[in-house]
Amino acid sequence: MATELRELTADQMRIAAAGVIPLPIEQAAPWEAFEQTQGRRLWGRFAWEKDDKDQAIIALYEYSLRGVKYLWAKHGPVWLKEQSPDSEAALRADLVRMVRKRDRSIAFIRMHAFFQAPDLHEPLQFITYDRTAIIDISSGTEDSILATMTKDGRRAVRRAKKKMAGGGARVVEETGLTRAAFREYYEVMKETARRDGFHPHPPQVYWSMLDSMPESSRLFGVRLPDDTLVCWDLVLVHDKQAVAYYGASTDQARTVLGPDALDFDVAVRLAKEGVKGLDLMGVYSPRVPELYSVGRYKRRWCQSFTDVDGAWDVPVIPGALSALKAALATKHAVENAVRRVRVTMG
Repeated sequence: MATELRELTADQMRIAAAGVIPLPIEQAAPWEAFEQTQGRRLWGRFAWEKDDKDQAIIALYEYSLRGVKYLWAKHGPVWLKEQSPDSEAALRADLVRMVRKRDRSIAFIRMHAFFQAPDLHEPLQFITYDRTAIIDISSGTEDSILATMTKDGRRAVRRAKKKMAGGGARVVEETGLTRAAFREYYEVMKETARRDGFHPHPPQVYWSMLDSMPESSRLFGVRLPDDTLVCWDLVLVHDKQAVAYYGASTDQARTVLGPDALDFDVAVRLAKEGVKGLDLMGVYSPRVPELYSVGRYKRRWCQSFTDVDGAWDVPVIPGALSALKAALATKHAVENAVRRVRVTMG
């Protein structure tokens, strides 16, 4: 079996996937503009060949974690032929050899795989997912989308529509808003983070996603009669597929069941534009029980979840992942000790 990695342009990558499989936006040309706004460069796009036939395509970007360089192929590789444990392992082996030859500063590669293997390690400081909820909107109509959902989902949507109408709330699309106007959206994200116990990205991350990919990024929200913004979805659309990439809501949104109404309204709007699916991005699985709570909300939107390839870290420099993991563990131990001292002194 002869295998080889061949460098591609973004257009060649698009053509290779055309008619075979939708190309995830993170592996497509528009994503490069967003990565550039975050100071990250494209390391390369490649086709992986076996016996002179393309089997998979992959785009990798250069990242850094505590000064350690690594490559990340978000939602890549994209398989053009059916993947197997052997083909996944062979692609990784070829990729590691090429990276070692081209850039000795790269410590590891973060990429996706379906089959577990000894060379795959859980991602550092990152929660992946290997199962997701995709709303089937290929039918294009509101009633047919409802029919694809669970009974609980249909009930939730009807209840939300009634609450929205009774409270005078409305779903709006505000794609193309100004940087100044986006501040209102970020305030909603900050409230969400305080309530749910996570650290939001800096506002520039969300804004750059909107600004750098104007043909792919959409922004939808729910406003009350006084124009107060109570929840929003930032959706990326590419290759007739949509991904609800970021979302946020205030406590006030619950008074009109805004999140339920918003997600359904977005699905219907996109369906009318010919989009085939709306991916809600990640639910729980045996590998990722941390997503159980958020998955309980998402499971109402589809009759069954969809398995996807989860992310893994693949070592390039021997021992680099272990050393980095140890350094991060030490850092967290020190931070926890300092926090306990502050609580005691307080």
